[in-house]
Amino acid sequence: MDNGITSQFLGGSDEIGNLAMVLELDGMRLLFEYGMTPSKPPSFPLPPPPVDLTLLTHAHLDHSGMIPWLCAREDHRILATELTKQVGTILHRDTVKIAKMEGYASPYDNKDIKEAEHSFIPVEPKQQKNIGDDHEFRFHSAGHIPGSLMFEIVASKKILFTGDLNIINTKLMKGTKPVKCDILFLETTYAGRDHPKREELEKGFLDKIDEVVNRGGVAVIPAFAVSRSQELAIVLKNSGYNVWFDGMGRKISKIFLKYPKCLRSADDLKKALNKINFVHSDHGRKMALKSEVILTSSGMMDGGPVLSYMNKLKNDPKSAVLLTGYQVEGTNSRLLVDKSKLDFYGVIENVECEVEYFDFSAHAGHTELIEFAKACKPEKIVLFHGESRESLIEPLMDVAEVYTPHTEEILNL
Repeated sequence: MDNGITSQFLGGSDEIGNLAMVLELDGMRLLFEYGMTPSKPPSFPLPPPPVDLTLLTHAHLDHSGMIPWLCAREDHRILATELTKQVGTILHRDTVKIAKMEGYASPYDNKDIKEAEHSFIPVEPKQQKNIGDDHEFRFHSAGHIPGSLMFEIVASKKILFTGDLNIINTKLMKGTKPVKCDILFLETTYAGRDHPKREELEKGFLDKIDEVVNRGGVAVIPAFAVSRSQELAIVLKNSGYNVWFDGMGRKISKIFLKYPKCLRSADDLKKALNKINFVHSDHGRKMALKSEVILTSSGMMDGGPVLSYMNKLKNDPKSAVLLTGYQVEGTNSRLLVDKSKLDFYGVIENVECEVEYFDFSAHAGHTELIEFAKACKPEKIVLFHGESRESLIEPLMDVAEVYTPHTEEILNL
């Protein structure tokens, strides 16, 4: 049997998006992730070779977005949590819908999504699974979003693939812990940047809402439907504001509550949702506009209910847009930050509301990535999924050999 270990990124090595990696290990070929970049139009990773098994860390589209395309072409066995499967399916259907709305060809259809659903083999954190004669797979919560995993593979070498990870406790998730390994594949989304302390961030966020409400404005919070909106609902739980919740986040919240083991406290989320008003109709949207806080999708303001609220509030300097996520180049929220303008389905308008950013990231920051990598005690570290991964080379060089492969480059490990 061939004992060589090689890896090749098909996308997502030096960018955030399009993530896909093939790993050849002791005669077995694995595919980790098969994502897309949800830009306009979307971009995709290179096609993969035939593989024995696909491993999916979580449902975010930059990791899972092209899974239905994969399953439409040949049979795949996909290891992921049941929660990742359910949330991924919703995001895939939404991708097809957005492609129709935006007028570009979708890479797959709802039939392919159904096909993909049947390809999943559900696994859970703390579980292990033997595949083949001498490959043991162990699964660890990644602390990133509910249902997210890190994959540990025990073969001739011990390998850890992190996917996206977070090591601090947030309101929604418990942070992950290091796993001893020989070869570490480490995400680097926030390489070069540290996050503010969580307590200070939450206090600053609530203080800003106080300020907006006290001057007679509405605080509009565009939030990712998966994980961020639930996190913020818990942050707002005891604030006493009149909060309305709109968009896909409601549906995702209900799914999260079916998997209490994937949450830091299902009870906290339940209590938070009980204190919030849900928007079910146009009448609800009118009520929300008269309230104090609107929590709504989409997080990057490229569609979803947030644009109907902004259309009504754009000329109100008393109101504010509080961004809580990363604004990708070319998105509407980035246009708002850079130019105080928004694109309302082809019509670009000025926005007079205050705009502020709060870094509620679900990723480990620069210093945390270094701490995590060192505690894993690897011999080799492969850095991927980041635009500033070079900033981690020097701090990690005294620990291990560090690699920053490019897309298509074959790395012998």
